[in-house]
Amino acid sequence: MLINGSPLNSVPINGAPAIGGGTEPAASVPAFRWRLVLVVGGIDWSHRLTGDIEVDREENSAGVATFTLCLPPGPVLPTAWKGKAVTIDFQYEVDGITKTSRRHTGRIVEPTWDSATRSLHCTSSDQLQQRIEAMDIAEIDALTPTAAWSEDIFEPVSGRSRWDYAQERLRSMPGSLDSAPDGTLRYHAWWSAPMPHFEFGSGDVVDGSISVSLADLDSQTNVVEVELGHRFPRLWQHTFGYGWSHPDTGGFTGEQGFCTWTHSRTSELPTFDMIREATESQGLTVIGIGGQRLPPTGVYCTPPQSWINNYFDERLILRANWSAAIREVQQVTETYRLRIEAPQSIADAGEIISRVNASVQVENERADKWENEPFGDSTDGEAPTDLVLGGEGDDPGDMTDLRDEPRRQAAITCVIAQGYATVVGAHRGTTVAWDVPTAWAVRVDLIHTLKVNAQRVLADGRCRQVVDKFNLDTGSALTTLSIAVMLGGGDVTDSLTPPPFDTSTADRPTGGGALGTQLGGLSTSPPYNEDLYGFSGNYTTFDNDEGQEPYPRRFAVPVPEIPAAIRDEWKVEIPRTYRAAIPNNTLELS
Repeated sequence: MLINGSPLNSVPINGAPAIGGGTEPAASVPAFRWRLVLVVGGIDWSHRLTGDIEVDREENSAGVATFTLCLPPGPVLPTAWKGKAVTIDFQYEVDGITKTSRRHTGRIVEPTWDSATRSLHCTSSDQLQQRIEAMDIAEIDALTPTAAWSEDIFEPVSGRSRWDYAQERLRSMPGSLDSAPDGTLRYHAWWSAPMPHFEFGSGDVVDGSISVSLADLDSQTNVVEVELGHRFPRLWQHTFGYGWSHPDTGGFTGEQGFCTWTHSRTSELPTFDMIREATESQGLTVIGIGGQRLPPTGVYCTPPQSWINNYFDERLILRANWSAAIREVQQVTETYRLRIEAPQSIADAGEIISRVNASVQVENERADKWENEPFGDSTDGEAPTDLVLGGEGDDPGDMTDLRDEPRRQAAITCVIAQGYATVVGAHRGTTVAWDVPTAWAVRVDLIHTLKVNAQRVLADGRCRQVVDKFNLDTGSALTTLSIAVMLGGGDVTDSLTPPPFDTSTADRPTGGGALGTQLGGLSTSPPYNEDLYGFSGNYTTFDNDEGQEPYPRRFAVPVPEIPAAIRDEWKVEIPRTYRAAIPNNTLELS
């Protein structure tokens, strides 16, 4: 994704302005006059400055200025200076025109007193950390709008250091946070501009001042391996359908089935309650039951015949169809094995690996109640009923994953972005520094891309540090400019999007079906088999000349076997590799 022509997370939106017309040469002038304007607590103390003054600003660090004041006679309370506002301006005159450049805005944090020389040495800071600490969460978010942050990767924000929170957000962004010379807080990316903002040639650089500090190979991380576990509950509701019909109904239903049964040798019948109790005794919950009751006293069939039912309230049945369910809570663990790599860097230098481990644990109150809370069908009328699948809001179909997709997305996006920023940052460890007269560097800031071509060094990169050094005794005003040279190469950067979650599940259990009947009382009745499921009873008229014992009147329902793959934790692994291309700055030494 591109914003303003740059990759997402690469540059601040509407950020550092480019210099019109491309690269500008350093504003070198043959001679200039200069002075510092120091204002402390609203009072101009410029005339009391003495010795050396230094202003140091570096990316992602507080800007610091040090200076010494020779105080007039009278009592001095050094601690009274602590916390006073400070501004330092560099004024220089060229061809009769005076210009001013703000070099520091801060507060005195460390005054020390030398009574022998009546001098007050002061350290002033732009208080980057303290100012961030004083900000609201919304203000920090607005300062780092493209950051990826997750409460699962870090900790909840409430009650924690705002500075730590800001640093956590920065870890996912290839860039730095600092304060401009006028005190404005800002984020700026590490990427160099397509063309340098300023170029310094051999006539601009102080002789012998240029230095090159090459990156340490061991710190050039080009692979970040992330193992992230996402654990959540999976709710199962296994539903099984059962059926039973008295064999003497001839397979007919309704009045025809009843009439067929009455013309046969009558037998004992089960009741609705027997079926429900037999089902529930197996740990199942009846969620829908219906069937055909033995009708009340009346006249039925063709030709008509009277029927007397003195046991109607027992709800004897000729046929039943019912559904029963059992619930399980299964823990699911998705392990994401993510790899962020810079392929060209690996090819050049081998793998230099950093590893990260994180986890997302989803807790859900619904899972705690799932197996034990009441559910099912309270109806048990004399006609088949529609199935009632649980109480209100409890029907998961046969399976529901209580994953928290926003949390999963946020956590994975966060670790991927962190890995990417780590790889990018590790490839800008080479630093080139040089000195120029301060008047020639007044427009240079940490947001700019600089190029130097002097003293057998050709290099460009993002400005990393600006250090002004002024000496009132010698009249020297020099600025040390440092750039970070990014080197890595490659031409493919993959989109840093989280992989989809896994959709695999264990096989559903099977069960249910039509249950049988065994009736005793006849000489032809086989021996009673206690292992058979369904209804067991006796004919009302015995033909028991073989001496068989009557069968027990009972109803038995088989309990389906739940596979171990459902009872045990379900584990899956999801690998993904993200390639990162590292832009190459220029670095030529001769």
